[in-house]
Amino acid sequence: MSQQCDLCLSDEDQDKIVSCHSCHLAIHVYCLCPTLPAPLPRWLCQECAERKAKANAKKNLQRQQQTPTHVVPDVPGMFSHPNHLPTLRVSIAAVRSNPPMHQQGIQKNTTILGNPQSTGSKSRITEKKRALKNKSAPVKKVKRCKKTSALSGTGSGKRRKMRSTGSKAASQVPSLAQQSSGFLSAVSPLLLEASSLSSAAEEKLLRQALENSKVCSQVRVDLEDIPEAPVFRPTPEEFADPIRYIRGLHPIGEKWGIVRVEPPKSWSPGFHIDSKKYRFNTRKQHVHKLQEAQGFDEGKSYTLSEYRDMARAFEFPHLASLGVKTAPPGAHEKDIEAAEKLRQIRNIERRYWQIVTTGTPQVEVEYGNDVDSGEVGSGFSKEGKGEQLCNPGSQGWNLNKIAILEDSPLCQLPKGIQGVTVPWVYCGMLFSSFCWHTEDNYLPSINYLHKGAPKVWYAAPSQHAKGLEGVMKSNMPLLFHREPDLMQKLVTMLDPSTLIAHGVPVCRGVQREGTFVITFPRGYHCGFNSGFNVAEAVNLAYDEWFPYGRQCVKRYRERRRASVFPHDWLLLRTVEQRHRKRLAEGKSGALDAEDAMLRRELRALFEEEGRLRKKLKKAGVYNVELMPTAAKEIDPPNKKQSPNADNATCAINTVTFPI
Repeated sequence: MSQQCDLCLSDEDQDKIVSCHSCHLAIHVYCLCPTLPAPLPRWLCQECAERKAKANAKKNLQRQQQTPTHVVPDVPGMFSHPNHLPTLRVSIAAVRSNPPMHQQGIQKNTTILGNPQSTGSKSRITEKKRALKNKSAPVKKVKRCKKTSALSGTGSGKRRKMRSTGSKAASQVPSLAQQSSGFLSAVSPLLLEASSLSSAAEEKLLRQALENSKVCSQVRVDLEDIPEAPVFRPTPEEFADPIRYIRGLHPIGEKWGIVRVEPPKSWSPGFHIDSKKYRFNTRKQHVHKLQEAQGFDEGKSYTLSEYRDMARAFEFPHLASLGVKTAPPGAHEKDIEAAEKLRQIRNIERRYWQIVTTGTPQVEVEYGNDVDSGEVGSGFSKEGKGEQLCNPGSQGWNLNKIAILEDSPLCQLPKGIQGVTVPWVYCGMLFSSFCWHTEDNYLPSINYLHKGAPKVWYAAPSQHAKGLEGVMKSNMPLLFHREPDLMQKLVTMLDPSTLIAHGVPVCRGVQREGTFVITFPRGYHCGFNSGFNVAEAVNLAYDEWFPYGRQCVKRYRERRRASVFPHDWLLLRTVEQRHRKRLAEGKSGALDAEDAMLRRELRALFEEEGRLRKKLKKAGVYNVELMPTAAKEIDPPNKKQSPNADNATCAINTVTFPI
């Protein structure tokens, strides 16, 4: 029987779900804080472990004192697991609405949080001696539990205090906001909004987030200790074949998440944007609320020169307060650009994460992200004019061309897809951000900084993608409880120190003008801009991406999300294109050792297809007809089409139902 993680609400990785031996709380080992290397056979959650430890401590104290005092464990309160609710109803109701139990007597259906043993043998002998001494009637067994309510003390002083009304006793129980307000205000503005929670389940999730935050506060990582992403400087000969060179970086890149590439000095693409005519729309970002998963509002429309002037006017007082050297107002444009290019970002980086994690000061910026280069224009030349090439092959690093080069599987797509094969332009200003995310279909991507201030990147390797998601969910459980697909919306930020404290490796890279940053399949990445800049990005693909793409499509299917393009169709078309190329070269049409990844993916595709057809046969589907293929080619959808478009998911077969 499959279990669901009570923290991230996912039923994936059943072998990594650990269940509490007492309350049966189920959580992934990587959602815990600190994480567990593997599930334990008799594991206790933190709440049950603390309650058991307190009970054992009181038992030991009772044995030492040899008194008939009963062990009264702490009330778990509203954070308890649902299995504790029958006990909690009685104990909380006894305080909030009813007089103390020792005043009203024990009712039949009342559950007592106490030791079922009333007294020991020694205490009974003592009571008999007292009775004989006082010449009173024989003493019967005394139900001590009658005098001990769920929240009452054992001493006489405490019993006198509990003789007040139920409402007064309830006022003595601190609320969630009273228990956590002092700590929350120093951690994150996200948790400050948790004072009005909608359910007991969300209150338990908040308790888990508080415990995670306490662990992170004990294990802090300085930003200067985050390792730098690898940097590569290709020779002009290596730079001549972009796909081949990037594919060669894959074994290193998938272990880091990103790499930086500095082109040969003899290569320059130029900058082909007229700043006075280039107009785009922006989005408002509340930097101090990036941990609250708030969407970005619509901003103003600017030309690039208007946006540049606004961004520089905004950043000047901020940079001056941080002691960052900048060109004075009214300086020559070349001096300003030179200062932006060489800007030191350590103080800016610390201030940025201070704003994100504490919510102060309040900062609002405008970001010109996802500007369609097909409609507005690209920083690269579309005709190849004005480029300074180190060799003819280096023109492939033009982002208008790299996605559709012959060696890229994406060249099989008959239409340009915005942001995938058609580049997007990004016009940034100080503190404008791109939150943690992976690319569509787990594709690799390439980003080029045309001009301006540095862009700061953070990334995690693909093998730690699930761990990063688990840390995000455990530190922001309320948000993910309300929006399980929050990671797909690119609106949530978490500082890298928290991820590292939870065992997720993170690297850092500073991208400066004229350099590339390459992200690799399923590598989570995020970052921010240290000032005005203009960048451009697009996706690409190579053979090693196909297994990641297959995993992504499976995940999309489970979450009812449409793929950007039909993955199976692209695989078959790529194999067909390789077959034709080999025949044209006079070789055998069969896939050779260079295409081993494609062979493995084809085998996996056929095995899954066979399994699904058997499943359909068991479901009662028995009429099978060949699909017409010669009449019309499959046309992968554009992002603007409906996500329910049939050609987004049906590439090999489809199931039809008679009307």
